[in-house]
Amino acid sequence: MSDSKYSVLFMRDDRDVTRYRVSPFWLKMFLFSQVFLFLCAAGGIYMGVRGFTINTDLQSDNKDLEQRLVDAEVRLERLGNMEKILQSYDPNELQSLLSAATTTTAEVEQQEKIDLNKIFTRVDSRQVGVENMQAKIVKRKISISFELNNLQASKSMAGQAGLSFIKKDGMAVSVDINKRDLAFQIQRFKRIQTSFLLPDGLEDTDLFGLRLEIKGKDGNVIFAETYPFYHILS
Repeated sequence: MSDSKYSVLFMRDDRDVTRYRVSPFWLKMFLFSQVFLFLCAAGGIYMGVRGFTINTDLQSDNKDLEQRLVDAEVRLERLGNMEKILQSYDPNELQSLLSAATTTTAEVEQQEKIDLNKIFTRVDSRQVGVENMQAKIVKRKISISFELNNLQASKSMAGQAGLSFIKKDGMAVSVDINKRDLAFQIQRFKRIQTSFLLPDGLEDTDLFGLRLEIKGKDGNVIFAETYPFYHILS
């Protein structure tokens, strides 16, 4: 019985029957090896799917962390700009601005409320950048120039910039400017320049700063910042 073997027959129509004798041990080893290979393949597929799922989750978490970091950097930059403005603010002008913002209820009813957030909040969607903001006042004529950079390297940017004055009492005054001077369509950067006269009844000594707002093609504000005149006057 110990020498018993299995006979395996292979039959073809065009050949004689071929017979092979196989030991039970090797037949069992063949079956066990097939089961082992199947289990290895199943385990490999499971680990591959599990690894892919884990990697996808890690990539999603990484993107969330990157977005939170960008948002934190933007908030930190805004707070830093606010701190710089307040640190460099003339104490007398700051007192005047704060006094105007804390007027009594009766005075507020007679004039428009002053929103310091609206005056100082910086908007930056990281689509365009503004550098070298400069202003020059000669009598009642004001000249403004700045460099507008396209931060979207893959496409051109188009839109419209707008300017307004911020008075020392915190009130905003619109400026009548030729819109063509502040319209732009840029691939990389553009030097924007414009000149205009002070509105009637407004003197240069009444002014604290200049508010710049840049809108994209869709009309949404993509950049806004307030520049104190003592920083940009040349």
